Amino acid sequence: MKPYYEEKGITIWCADCKEILPKLSDVSAVVTDPPYGLKFMGKDWDKGIPGVEFWRLILAACKPGAHLLAFGGTRTHHRLMCALEDAGWEIRDCLMWLYGTGFPKSMDVSSAIDKALEVGRVEIGRRSGRTGPAVQPNGGSVYSDDNYQWPGEFSITNPATEAAKQWYGWGTALKPAWEPIIMARKPIEETVARNVQKYGTGALNIDTSRIEYQGDDDKSSATCQGKCTSKPGALAGGTQHEVKRVDFERPKLKGR
Repeated sequence: MKPYYEEKGITIWCADCKEILPKLSDVSAVVTDPPYGLKFMGKDWDKGIPGVEFWRLILAACKPGAHLLAFGGTRTHHRLMCALEDAGWEIRDCLMWLYGTGFPKSMDVSSAIDKALEVGRVEIGRRSGRTGPAVQPNGGSVYSDDNYQWPGEFSITNPATEAAKQWYGWGTALKPAWEPIIMARKPIEETVARNVQKYGTGALNIDTSRIEYQGDDDKSSATCQGKCTSKPGALAGGTQHEVKRVDFERPKLKGR
């Protein structure tokens, strides 16, 4: 099988991952955006979370200590975490992708009540916005992805019944605004110190990933400055022994 694209340091495969992964080895890091199991636009490929077998194949292709970032859905990432753990990965943390463009897939409870009571509502205006799956060119499901929306117009109506007035402003879902990113690591060999020297994996370069301070005010609000003082204690035989305070210069940090 030939790569879809290849140049120095870059190889792109376009194939079933179950066929490609057994051919790979010495992978240092993985970033993946697997199906969320939300039945995106009614597609079969998104009917469930990738199971343990997929994550075991990735684990086998990686070096000890290799880190993995896997995007997930807010309602299904728990199944993703379980599959990763069951495959042998260590869950290390959970990051967040934040965005403000999410489209609320929420039912208007007030409108639903009037509809159930078969009472029509008077249109008092129109507004433009982003549409849900009902008017998408290829159909879709109520869980269609936030990035796949089409412009549309909507009616503005007032509640027609007392019950609808009571539930005006209520819905069934929050506006999507984040997606979890599971950070996992393949178990290291012996110790981190030995693993990073042998494989170059197992640790995170914290300093290079800091968000730079926006100015002196930002820096002073984020960390204490100048000399710090410490009063450590040592446990020996179950008894805590106090020692003298030690002054030290705070390290020069590049950012948060």
